[in-house]
Amino acid sequence: MANSFFQFKEFIIHQDQCAMKVSTDSCLFGGWVSSIQKKPKNVLDIGGGTGLLTLMLAQKSNSFFDCVEIESECFEQLKANINGSKWKDQCAIFNEDIINFKPEKKYDLIISNPPFYENQLNSTSDKINLARHHSGLLIADLFEVVEKNITDDGTFFLLLPESRRSECIEKARALNFFPEYIVDVKQTNKHAIFRSMFCFSKISQQPLVNEIIIKEDDGNYSDTFVSLLKDYYFSL
Repeated sequence: MANSFFQFKEFIIHQDQCAMKVSTDSCLFGGWVSSIQKKPKNVLDIGGGTGLLTLMLAQKSNSFFDCVEIESECFEQLKANINGSKWKDQCAIFNEDIINFKPEKKYDLIISNPPFYENQLNSTSDKINLARHHSGLLIADLFEVVEKNITDDGTFFLLLPESRRSECIEKARALNFFPEYIVDVKQTNKHAIFRSMFCFSKISQQPLVNEIIIKEDDGNYSDTFVSLLKDYYFSL
């Protein structure tokens, strides 16, 4: 059974009310975004979940965050995690469908970690279905939301299963978003790629493609993983 909380160096994530728990790949994603963010003024976290990504980015910036979460129980936990942090005054939390979200500003950084297992067998848990399969928000819908809410020079960071990589790029291009960075993630050198991390912008360009392995063959975290997570994990 997953722990009811995850203690980081500067904040704590309680997760017993959220279907999708803190995972190694989501932490890696947050660390990666934090390492290359361009000091954004306003950040939108689509599908805020536990608040993990917002708090990881807040630890490294003076940005203002709007965190949108549709599932009501998870929203309450998100609110508690944000309000229990030292960055609560930089964050606003919204319990609504991102499709209906109408902010009065645009964002120079948007981030999302929705697994999007579209057209795959659903879980028997409604909450997990909403968080993991997200049948109400397809990849094309997501990019339409981003297009409406991002500044002209803004960046959109997205974490997806590797199996959605080509489709994601195609849907993005249809709305004139182009990958600036693509990072493929493996558990070890012996494993296949299982996640892809993207940074999209409105500038047509040849993306910089890299690969990160989480652990070396000896079982230790890779140097790249350590460099991205050492400010967050007690064990590094």
